[in-house]
Amino acid sequence: MSLRRTLVAVVIVVGFAASVLATRHTEAATATHFGTAPFASRPYVSHNPGAISTTWYCPGVPASDATVGGQFVIANPTAVPIEGSITYIGVKGTTPITQSITAPPRDKLTLDAETAMKSTFVSATIELQGADGIVEQQALDTLGNAVTSCTTQTSSTWYFADGWTAGGSTERLVIANPYEDTVSVDVAFFTKSGKREPTAFQGDSIDPQSVKVINVADSGLVNEQIIGVQVIASRGRLIVSREQQYSGGGRSGYSLTLGAPTPSEQLWFAEGDHGADITEQYVILNPTDQDAAVDVVVLGIPVTAGYAQPDSIPVPAGQVVTFDTASITGLPDGPHSMVFATLAAQSVIIERVLTKPGGGGPVTSVVMGMTSEYVVPRWYLPIGVDAATAAALVVYNPDQEDKTVAVKAIGPGGEVAVPGLDAVPLPAASVISIDLNDPSLFGKVLVVEGSKRIFVERKLPRGGDLAGRSGSWAIPECAGQCSFFSPPSS
Repeated sequence: MSLRRTLVAVVIVVGFAASVLATRHTEAATATHFGTAPFASRPYVSHNPGAISTTWYCPGVPASDATVGGQFVIANPTAVPIEGSITYIGVKGTTPITQSITAPPRDKLTLDAETAMKSTFVSATIELQGADGIVEQQALDTLGNAVTSCTTQTSSTWYFADGWTAGGSTERLVIANPYEDTVSVDVAFFTKSGKREPTAFQGDSIDPQSVKVINVADSGLVNEQIIGVQVIASRGRLIVSREQQYSGGGRSGYSLTLGAPTPSEQLWFAEGDHGADITEQYVILNPTDQDAAVDVVVLGIPVTAGYAQPDSIPVPAGQVVTFDTASITGLPDGPHSMVFATLAAQSVIIERVLTKPGGGGPVTSVVMGMTSEYVVPRWYLPIGVDAATAAALVVYNPDQEDKTVAVKAIGPGGEVAVPGLDAVPLPAASVISIDLNDPSLFGKVLVVEGSKRIFVERKLPRGGDLAGRSGSWAIPECAGQCSFFSPPSS
């Protein structure tokens, strides 16, 4: 096991009137306070023993021809089979297909979308008995694969900060309506020239149990490097994701990301990296009608005399701002984590765009920020690694106390800690990367468990013969530990 560690002698003081980040210092150990959200803002696992069933909504994967595809993966961490059903839905004119499914005990069930249905995109609604099943999807593309968590909550609002059509790149919105009633949506774009609300996308109808795909270039946004997105359903609830195929403008690769259902006041990123030929940007959208100021703190770096804390970032109402870590004075090369916070409660959406050398050229990965109610000890990876993968996990410790991290594989005997990964040191306020090289991990459902709360991102190979990685969050377990402002609803 190879472990790369960056220690920090820095403390985050997050004192909130409505959750505000205050400062970075090097002496007194002050506890971090985490904000709350009005409902579940990110996918999570509840393990609620009283739940009769749980419905997971998967945003969709391409399934139009042999060059693309996708899978829906149902993980069962329990000792008994989990029964349920899956309903596949496609673009308008495609008949929904419902099938019974059984997720085997202490294993996972993988379903190929294109085997069930041919469509530009195929979304899925998966209903499982109880609350122990965990669902993710993986989109397969010639530019790389992308893992996206499915979610147990639909919403009438969805947002994206980052959009990109530069250099011939393609961006598509995938809007899935899993219900039996028509949903009406209004779509707005935030560009460097201001907010745009194309007439063609106002009051747009999404048929019952169908998927609508919107090519962003059809709104006239061609060769653009700033495209924030807002989707609001005036009637009904849905799931919205964004597919990006990068082919120019300094980006390359493939991304499929579930949107954020609401703006936030505090957002975290476990993985950050600074160095030669690395571009690390944070794209910040403020869709509200009030200006916001966003504070940023770099975490997990050694204190050096040349480092200068970044200034607060002004984000005017209805605009998108890009923050490049190359602008930070004295930022040392190597890994770090990041946290952003604003006094304006629930006012921003932030995505990290990380472009690294990937053998044949730059490889771009886009990850939505994690909200702070999900800083918990246990995280699941239904989709893990199939072969030895260096630095597959990035783990951040947000507290001023030393911890340990265990990586476990779920098999016939239950959760089994991997030798050498059963008590990985995680020093106070540090970020580490963990290699997953043990064959006992390959193809298994994985659990990453901290002795106390942690953040966990994963970096999976793009697939095939492609070099580079695709970033995504592991799924947090909220067994009564997430500080929701009100109970999440399905």
